[in-house]
Amino acid sequence: MDQLNELADLQEKDPSKEVMLDAFHRHGVLRVYKKNEFVFQENDMPNGAFYVESGLIKISQSSEEGQGITLFLRYEGEIFGNAEILTNLPRKRYARCLVDSQIMMLDGRKFNELARENADFSYALAVLGARRLLQTQKMVETLICRPVAWRLAWFLMQLGKLTDVQLEVQVPLSHEEISYVIGCSRQTVTETLNKWRDKGLIDYAKKKIVIYRPTHFFADI
Repeated sequence: MDQLNELADLQEKDPSKEVMLDAFHRHGVLRVYKKNEFVFQENDMPNGAFYVESGLIKISQSSEEGQGITLFLRYEGEIFGNAEILTNLPRKRYARCLVDSQIMMLDGRKFNELARENADFSYALAVLGARRLLQTQKMVETLICRPVAWRLAWFLMQLGKLTDVQLEVQVPLSHEEISYVIGCSRQTVTETLNKWRDKGLIDYAKKKIVIYRPTHFFADI
């Protein structure tokens, strides 16, 4: 299906990324975080960039009401926290671990040195920025143009691991947190999942969802 192919294209392993990973492993320090521990908080000055060795990180921003709104998720193999280093601006968002995580931290001064002096690293950084831009554009398109059911399906597809016959999704977010990401109410998320389960399209427990016939899922909903 086109939607699955597009997700695969955006998440495809990029050879240029290996340059950045090599820098993290050569010059970075491995840190271990517990579930719910902060990697950084709003208004922190940027002291490093981060690579997720294992785990899952949510990037959130506090609303005027004081609620945390989840904007992005960073998965195993992804880099985050680098934009503020390049701009030398305080953090506008916070990063928090949804599960126990291992994260490589590359010191901000070394990151800037590599960005200025290493052409391969600079190119890899530019490719990372381009991919993030395309992902953000896709998210905006999804929020504006698609109905809630499609947005929820698209979100779950990003979280899941595809097998031959089904897609298994570990969901460390609450229904309320998912509603912030896809732009709807918590009740709508719960009702939509219940409807899909009643139709035999999915099965789900508290933190795990199994999508049957994932290649036909967008058509089935």
